[in-house]
Amino acid sequence: MKKIITLICFSCLPLQTFADDEAFNLLRKMSQSLSQMSYKGTLIHVKDDDIITLKVSHTIENGKEVERVERLNKDGTPYSRVTNYSLSKLPKFTRQAQMVYSFDLGNTIKVAARPCRLVIARPKDRMRYLQKYCVDTETSLLLDYTIIDKSHEPIEQFMFTDVEILNNGERVKDINPISAPIEQPTSANFISSPALSLSSNSKPTENLEWSLKETPKGFTLRKAPMLKKNKGESETEHYILSDGLSSVSIFISKKTPDSKETATRSGALNVVTYYKQNFAITLVGAVPKSTLKDIFNSLQYQAN
Repeated sequence: MKKIITLICFSCLPLQTFADDEAFNLLRKMSQSLSQMSYKGTLIHVKDDDIITLKVSHTIENGKEVERVERLNKDGTPYSRVTNYSLSKLPKFTRQAQMVYSFDLGNTIKVAARPCRLVIARPKDRMRYLQKYCVDTETSLLLDYTIIDKSHEPIEQFMFTDVEILNNGERVKDINPISAPIEQPTSANFISSPALSLSSNSKPTENLEWSLKETPKGFTLRKAPMLKKNKGESETEHYILSDGLSSVSIFISKKTPDSKETATRSGALNVVTYYKQNFAITLVGAVPKSTLKDIFNSLQYQAN
């Protein structure tokens, strides 16, 4: 009897692996579709008590991506151009993510009147959020993206209410010009790109002034280009921690006399500022606040 039970248990293991790979590969196809397909539609962004409506178009013109996003008023009229939202900047879903997430296939449901397959990226620890995707069964386009906290409550969601798939290369008519100012990225809306992507200019961690005593499992630390400084401001070092799906930006500058420790949250995005060795350290990421605190505690300065 023991032998039979053992055989049954071992036979289950490959099935789980195949299911995990199927879900993971569907997300990789989704990432490609977001950047390679032409589509347009209406997207709602639900964050805390706010609902933002966006008009989105993404086309391939002369072999290049052209993405246009406008924020709409409640009556559907244009409010402003938006520069800090980009669906095509989702992570590329490298195998690194499978170290700290399990990927599960769910049911097929309808979003924006189109059938889509649920895929859940389930964290293997409490350092990151659960992420749920609904992927168009015909085109692999992302139709719904939800971030869920430790209490199993949705804290941020991006969802198409209507979407039109265009022929590849078809040019969408230009969005009517509007007089409102173009919105610029701020620390309160970095979540516009669900996971911050690593800069192509990021550098490995050798010989960095700042390092981590213990790098959180699955994360990799990179140095990003130095941020431009305004006149009279000190330089700001920029580091990025990424697990292939979730990212944290770390901004380090000299502490000023009026510096204050702060902690804010906007949807899934947490922003904290703490002090260490006369430096002000700001951490920004769509991860739990406790994760940012653990990263801060692990940071250490290595004077040259």
